Amino acid sequence: MHILYVDESGDPGVHKFSSPHFILSGLIIDQNDWSSCLSNLKKFRKSLYKVYGLNQRTEIHASELIRINKLKTYQKIKKINRIKILKDYANQIPIIFNNSKVINVCLHIENFEDRDIFELAWSRLIQRFDTFLKRQAKDKGIVVVDDTDSIKLQNLQRKMRIYNPTPTHYGEGSYNAPINNILEDPFSRNSAQSYFIQTVDIIAHLLYRKEYPKGSLKKYGMEHLFNRLEPVLLKKASKSDNLGIVRA
Repeated sequence: MHILYVDESGDPGVHKFSSPHFILSGLIIDQNDWSSCLSNLKKFRKSLYKVYGLNQRTEIHASELIRINKLKTYQKIKKINRIKILKDYANQIPIIFNNSKVINVCLHIENFEDRDIFELAWSRLIQRFDTFLKRQAKDKGIVVVDDTDSIKLQNLQRKMRIYNPTPTHYGEGSYNAPINNILEDPFSRNSAQSYFIQTVDIIAHLLYRKEYPKGSLKKYGMEHLFNRLEPVLLKKASKSDNLGIVRA
């Protein structure tokens, strides 16, 4: 069994205040590695407490580490140290999850004005996970998500079990490739209660910072942190991107 933990960055809706992107990042963990990954995550969180004073029970939320909004407990940690927490996390992910893989979907919303961005991004992610399960893992899997539009996602996954049009390798037409290696509907998990969901939040945010570098953060090298995850990226997810990021 393989578990896909997923979190998102950005807003799939199109409105006055919507983000220019919608990102989904998924961390694939073999059930046989789950306990060791959790144990190593706990050790890592203990080290963050010793070095920066970040309580192990405090949720790690990437955007809040950069700019505090809701998590007031971050106020006792200097900004430079909050940035260092992100850097430490980026360094540790390929070590803690050395047998895992990460799928990333990054859609620039203006390129898909007539599409349902939520459905498009999730269908791409689900399809890649199912392909991974069939071809590489030869196994079954489940999907665990942070709070999202669970009913819409559930309906999408159920539809894809029956009808999932997939382009041919020759670029002409498509064929039906139902997803049949993903079990059950997606499971929702509160990110505050899951180190794994918090890890995927970090991954999605680092990809956002790579795609949309902010001038005020360049002095910290934030736009380069995502590349540190290269050892665990599922590059087969997209042949047109050197890091395997799915963009269409």
